[in-house]
Amino acid sequence: MESKKAKNILNIGVSIILILMGVFLLVFPLFGSTAPNRLLYILFIIYGGIKTIEYILTRNEKDYEDLYTGIACLLAAASGIKFVSYTVPLVLSITLFSWVGIMAIIKLIKLDYYHDRDHLMFYVNLVTFSLFILLGLLTCINLYYELSVQILILGFFFVINGLLNLAEDGIRILIDNFENIKRKRNNN
Repeated sequence: MESKKAKNILNIGVSIILILMGVFLLVFPLFGSTAPNRLLYILFIIYGGIKTIEYILTRNEKDYEDLYTGIACLLAAASGIKFVSYTVPLVLSITLFSWVGIMAIIKLIKLDYYHDRDHLMFYVNLVTFSLFILLGLLTCINLYYELSVQILILGFFFVINGLLNLAEDGIRILIDNFENIKRKRNNN
């Protein structure tokens, strides 16, 4: 039971870190102008590292979502080495679109897992998946503005993505607690 509690705290902590990364992007244009593509690749490296560490600390032989997310982020960051000198809006859009596509596949695997087990989290993940796809596509389309606006748009993307992850984790914890209470009542 303690390991489940530690995993829940770690999941919520990672979601909060993702929100803080978005807030960093929202505040960053106040400090000066820098290339938004470099910022995105740095955040992908940080996010990929955090998700990989989260997978290692909460290893579960049935759930590879954190590992796949870490790999997807690190691959997206690695693409920055090749495309760093190209047109910024185009590279941002293609990189983000590719990452959202890979993340969609990862989230679909998780959706299938919950659907096969007839778990209530299927509906929560379906809603967050749909919102993530919509948010990702809208963000990819709207990256053709000046550099500071691109950074702000990416900041909003990361904040909302973090909020979706936080809501998903919070609802999963509530559902698990509700099922534990229900199980205890049935045993008595």
